[in-house]
Amino acid sequence: MQDRQIWTRLRTEITTDEVVVITGPRQVGKTTTLKWLLGEIDSANKYYFDLENLSDRELFEVKNYQSLIHELTNRGISVKEKIYLAIDEIQLVDNLPSLIKYLHDHYNIKFFLSGSSSYYIKNKFSQSMAGRKIVYEMWPLSFQEFLDFKGVSYKLDEHLPWQADFCDITYNQLDSYYREYVEYGGLPKVVLTDDVQRKKKLLQEIFSSYINLDVQSLADFRSTSDLRKIIKLIAARIGSKLNVSEIANIAGLSRITVDNYIAFLEQTYLITSVPAYSNSPDVESRLQKKLYFIDTGIASVNTDLSLGNKFENVVRHQLSFHSQKLYYFSNKEGEIDFILKNEDGLSAVEVKESATPQDHKRLARRAAKLDIRRCRVIGKEKTATFNNFMWAGLIR
Repeated sequence: MQDRQIWTRLRTEITTDEVVVITGPRQVGKTTTLKWLLGEIDSANKYYFDLENLSDRELFEVKNYQSLIHELTNRGISVKEKIYLAIDEIQLVDNLPSLIKYLHDHYNIKFFLSGSSSYYIKNKFSQSMAGRKIVYEMWPLSFQEFLDFKGVSYKLDEHLPWQADFCDITYNQLDSYYREYVEYGGLPKVVLTDDVQRKKKLLQEIFSSYINLDVQSLADFRSTSDLRKIIKLIAARIGSKLNVSEIANIAGLSRITVDNYIAFLEQTYLITSVPAYSNSPDVESRLQKKLYFIDTGIASVNTDLSLGNKFENVVRHQLSFHSQKLYYFSNKEGEIDFILKNEDGLSAVEVKESATPQDHKRLARRAAKLDIRRCRVIGKEKTATFNNFMWAGLIR
């Protein structure tokens, strides 16, 4: 079992009173994390439930909440001691927030929950669990975690290497790993599989489970075929401005329907959006967003992605670990791929497979007009004469 970066923070939650909710995409390791948390607890008074298991689900669909306490005692759990319960796939039971609230308020129970729908967590749980829960989002592996899972003994800088130029030694050591990361993404089970054909098969199965489980259980769409059509169209437009009218016309659907599909795909962690940067929040809300997939491997299942699109999708994921908020910028003079907003201000990056001096000059000029002083081109390939760029394999 490989440690995840998020585990350090989660370990501190074992002794707190709040209900801990772990949410994120399918197959990022939420179940493994729940079981790891239980393993960190020095008590036998604990239990794990998987709500994909019908018998476990029936226990939590009861109207008489006391009957669950009775069932726990039948399984050897003592209500006279602190109880630790881990419950997986919470989005599968509608009344679970009410049940959790009741048990949390009336018994000495520490809950660790997981689910793959931010809509369910933020809406249903927010209404009944205000002040009682803390939510952690779990993502596909960072590149540092990818290296750790591969057994590579190399520690990347915790901060973005703004000053680091291209280095042949590091490139030669890590390039093959980074290329695999770009090609197949960062879902743990896929990363730990060496066979290329099995990687592809696993990605297809993970996407199928998303359609067959998350979509079927959380949405009331008449047909999943239209949703899959939208997913393919979005995958083909990674890193492009979102034109909902264009997608609606191609798919033969209404704009409202497409908007609803896109919102659902975001809320269930298949895709994510990057808004346009503006000094005016009102203007920002009206500008087109760019869409990316949470995991590049899943995006590749849905379309034949170019290497450039895969690379930009992966860099967005890497930068998300280093930014409180990500934007892009566009005007008549051109674009800035990503603007990072942090406590120390704004930074700008341009993503290029093969970086050139001209790319750096254009980025610096556009960033200066926004009063952004820190900027860097992020590149993927080694170039013969230009080293003044940040190699993407150095980004944690």
